[in-house]
Amino acid sequence: MDLAATGELTLGCLNGHRFDANKRGYLNTVDSSRGILGDPRPILEARAAFLALGHYEPIAELIASGLPDTAPLSIVDSGCGTGYYLQSALDARPGATALALDVSAAAVAISVAATGASGVVADVWRPLPIRTGIADAVLCVFAPRNSAEFARVLSPGGRLLVITPRQNHLMELRDAGQVIGIQADKVDALDATLATDFTLLSRVRREYTRELDVAARTLVATMGPTGHHELERVTAGGQVTIAVDLSVYTAR
Repeated sequence: MDLAATGELTLGCLNGHRFDANKRGYLNTVDSSRGILGDPRPILEARAAFLALGHYEPIAELIASGLPDTAPLSIVDSGCGTGYYLQSALDARPGATALALDVSAAAVAISVAATGASGVVADVWRPLPIRTGIADAVLCVFAPRNSAEFARVLSPGGRLLVITPRQNHLMELRDAGQVIGIQADKVDALDATLATDFTLLSRVRREYTRELDVAARTLVATMGPTGHHELERVTAGGQVTIAVDLSVYTAR
């Protein structure tokens, strides 16, 4: 159901549902009583601090290279986190418009402030509060995927860009028990999950190593899913492998 303005900071639909936009520039559609909160601010702050070091800049560049040639470009960043990858995409495509979407209200607030994009707090596993066919690109970087909803919101010829970790991503930290494991068949599982709604256009691997000190390795160990768990403490620096796949799909 489409939403329309019903007040200065309120959107509503014909069924009588009302959602309040806040003065920080985003809309919250998540029912907090369901206990869905997403990443808390400490995890997001660790992620922002690590990303600011530039170690994942090659991943951001890879994403920007996969954007469609559409102009003007409309981007939805699903699982936007701190907005780092969305900002890179916007820098690569001046004039593009963007929507930062995450189940974490803290993430959306940070992304909106960092990028100037519009923002919406939403559960990706439920119907998304985005109109059909409005996005030229959907970004999904280290984030969950709702295949049917992504296909619905993409315009004809639009692209879904998915970043997934390879098996050896952060393997030095994993071997030390400092980050959680990675699904062995992640790319195959990704293709299977999206097969009904999408066709794979391309897949590009980006793999490199970086020397990370104790502080940087600690940020890596606390900035993602591992931040929700108690694992081994980082006590030494060293080389760390960064290995991801960019999979680009188009809706069937």
